[in-house]
Amino acid sequence: MVSFQNRSLIYPDWDLEAIVMNLSSDRDDDFAHAVDLIQQGNMEEADTLVEDEISRIPWTLILAAHLEWNRGNLQEAAKYLRAITLIARESLIELWAWHNLRRLGKTPPPSIANKVLGIIIEVPIENQTSDLFATYADGTARYINHQGGTILWDTYDDTITPMIFEGIQMARPMGQLEQFHSEEPVSDGEVRLTILTPAGMYIWEGSPEDGSDVARLFVNQAFLLKALVRLVLNSKGYGSPDDLLS
Repeated sequence: MVSFQNRSLIYPDWDLEAIVMNLSSDRDDDFAHAVDLIQQGNMEEADTLVEDEISRIPWTLILAAHLEWNRGNLQEAAKYLRAITLIARESLIELWAWHNLRRLGKTPPPSIANKVLGIIIEVPIENQTSDLFATYADGTARYINHQGGTILWDTYDDTITPMIFEGIQMARPMGQLEQFHSEEPVSDGEVRLTILTPAGMYIWEGSPEDGSDVARLFVNQAFLLKALVRLVLNSKGYGSPDDLLS
């Protein structure tokens, strides 16, 4: 990719501009087009192509890991999965990678094993169905109500995003460490809390005692969900939560 006609390129003391300006763009793909655009000084259009390429990286590595796994090359699959954990910007993708690394017997370092990357709360409503609210360390959120209505939150907001981060910082592993989530309905009068970490899912179920860590976290998430629903309602012009979530 780099032309070594310039002999000094074999040395490591090159700044980014020099590296990019010496890249060869003789391939016919988006990366090569981005190189051409940068070398021509068209930074805005190049930025769009580079963002698209970056967004594909973890998914490309997931496909590569899957192919190696099915070939029986488990060490190669593990290398791809570990790379995902290092570069993924989406918390859920990082968690997927850790789950499959654990299937291969690869455990996260103790320094990050119990790092909270997500919170899921389930509250039973009626007929053994639950409202489910998930927030992630990357600032995203998912809400699925008992009637099937959904909110998929993938953007930044001056109010919502700090509230998501506050909840993540409050959370800590609570309950039993499990490798798979529970499919059982939540018992009436109880709630289920699932804390997502590289080591697995910590699942707590019961009736939170007033003032407990679980109770405080549920209150935090309830305020967050209320603010999120209100914001989405205002932005979409819906008249009530039932209109939005039906």
